Formats: sequence, C-alpha cells, structure tokens
Amino acid sequence: MKTIEVDDELYHYIASRTQSIGESASDILRRLLRLPASPQPFVLVQENMINELKDLAKLPKKKQPLNQQEKIVKQIEFALASSAFINEKKGVNRFLQLLSAIYRADPEGFAHATENVQGSERIYFARDEQTILATGSSVKAKQIPDSPFWVITNNNTERKGIILCALMNAMELPEELVARIKAQFN
Repeated sequence: MKTIEVDDELYHYIASRTQSIGESASDILRRLLRLPASPQPFVLVQENMINELKDLAKLPKKKQPLNQQEKIVKQIEFALASSAFINEKKGVNRFLQLLSAIYRADPEGFAHATENVQGSERIYFARDEQTILATGSSVKAKQIPDSPFWVITNNNTERKGIILCALMNAMELPEELVARIKAQFN
C-alpha cells in the first residue's frame, strides 16, 4: 500500500463521502471513480470514465455557505473518518475526540447543551475539574481537548455513548448521526 499526501480541502471532501464507519480512503475513491472494488491494473480504466472525469473537472465549484448544523455534522463526520479516531482503541479517547469535534464546531451550542445533560446524581460537564469531582467519591474527569470544558470519564462505554447522544440531541443534531455515534459506544 502506498501513502500519498493530499491537501486539507481534498481530505475533507473524501471524508465527507464516507458511507459507512471504517470505510477506507481507497474504498471511497474507488467508489467515487467507479473503479472495481478489488485493485485492477490502471490500464483497465475505460475511456468513457476518463471523459467523465474531465467533464467533472470542468464543472464550476459551488461554494454555498453551510448552516451551523451542517458545520457541526461535517466536523463530526471528519472526526469519525480520521485515522486518529479509527485507530484509537480506548473508548475514553474516542469519547474525548468526538466531544472536542462537537465543541470546535459550535462552542456556544455546546456550552448551552451541556447545561441540560447530566445524571441524576452526577454532573457530566463543567468548566473545571473540581465541580465534577465534587459529585461523588470515585469520580474521574478529563479536560475535553481544545475546549475549556471538563467531562466525567469513569463511566462505562455505553454510558459514554448515552452522554454523547444526549449532548447531540440537546444540540438538535440529525437522528441518523446520533444513531451512528450510539453504535460506536455499544
């Protein structure tokens, strides 16, 4: 397998075309380029496909601004498709990566949503570690990367998924995306 470098815009484009969790960049490109699923010599690429690609290259780029929800979804999709997320084995790190992506996409919406997401006895989110630690004797908290927020982390994997889904529901994100996240933490 060869490694190639692509610019951020192209990487985001490829990642946004992911149809299933764990789909590789090669699989996405094969699908987009209408190549066979298994590697074939390049000479087998049909001439009409080359012409289609030339036609696609001539199309004007449509840059419509994304609404806030689309930006959040795109950021989460990017995080889900990242090698850092895919290769991460620890549930707590995957949990923190997704929370960080949601925060970066919409800091204000994240802050508002965290006010409504908590357990019956424990606080899940706070702006300092002490607030979370004060809710129990065996509570552990970690700071969400690239944010001023802390989150409780010693819940089981399923509870982490429930917390993420509750946050995403409070932010009114699409149900199908919430379901995909929930499946990551079952």
